Amino acid sequence: MVMALKGRARPWRGVNLGGWLLLEPGPSAPLNTGRCEWDLMETLRRRQAVDILHRHRETFIQKEDFVAIKNMGLNAVRVPFGYWIVLGPSHGDPYEGPAMEYLDRAVQWAEECDLEVLLDLHGCPGGESPDAPCGRVFRGWDWTCWRRTETLQALEVVARRYCDRSHVKGLAVCNEPSRFIPADVLAGFYDQAVSVIRASGMSADRVTVVLPVFQRSVPEFVKTWERVSGGRHENFCFDVHYYHCFEDEWNRMTLAEHLRAVEDHAEELRRFPMVVGEWSLALGGRGKAALPASQAMALFARQQIKAYAEASHGWFFWNWRDGAGVAWD
Repeated sequence: MVMALKGRARPWRGVNLGGWLLLEPGPSAPLNTGRCEWDLMETLRRRQAVDILHRHRETFIQKEDFVAIKNMGLNAVRVPFGYWIVLGPSHGDPYEGPAMEYLDRAVQWAEECDLEVLLDLHGCPGGESPDAPCGRVFRGWDWTCWRRTETLQALEVVARRYCDRSHVKGLAVCNEPSRFIPADVLAGFYDQAVSVIRASGMSADRVTVVLPVFQRSVPEFVKTWERVSGGRHENFCFDVHYYHCFEDEWNRMTLAEHLRAVEDHAEELRRFPMVVGEWSLALGGRGKAALPASQAMALFARQQIKAYAEASHGWFFWNWRDGAGVAWD
């Protein structure tokens, strides 16, 4: 199956601002987050030291970063944030918010630097997964923990606030939703989310709604999406994250096998409206052994940039700043 592709006139060539408005180990360095923002906030509140978080938000990303991103020849930023930035924490969550002034700054700086913005609801109420990228490592999680109605409320607030801002060109409705969420449930939420965003002023002629597909088959999920949505939505794309380092499968691969996998990514990207919302230069174990590290990384980078040019909506490197080293930074 190949969907009718209507890509962006100017696909995104951008970078993530991870670790700023949702804390994660690595991206938020030198701040020591522990496992996740939830754990850090429990510690800071216990020690009456929440000002540490405030200083991080004030200093981690500045206008100078936007200027540097523009000067590198990139045209967009993806701005991950937790729901608490928008609504404030609920259900006893230990997060600190609301803090919309930081999203306001990001949008303003992007306009001043002529960078497009993809706003990314990276951590939903209750969590769309049990992992650190949504704000909390929570081993007792199951998909019913995700408070989807409250998530729609956060998306509505964001859409209404930024619907008239010229450089806000995308809104992602969640990030890396667990593969254990039933496909019908996830597609149903996406259907509702697109409708809420459009009704809140972000029109299809200007703003792309971004729908993540994570650790599940894209073609199979697209079938579910088309059945659930009935084909009534316009200007959406699917978000995939191509990492070559986390699972055992990647760690067993040679460099040549990694490069062939990148070619497979390109083939997938040709079939559907897509954005590569996250990718890096990190290689699993055997992939780093064939060449000196700098040469392997350069070859891997060239192959990925070539492949991801096939994405109708472009790509965003992870990350602008990361304590894990040059493969991520």
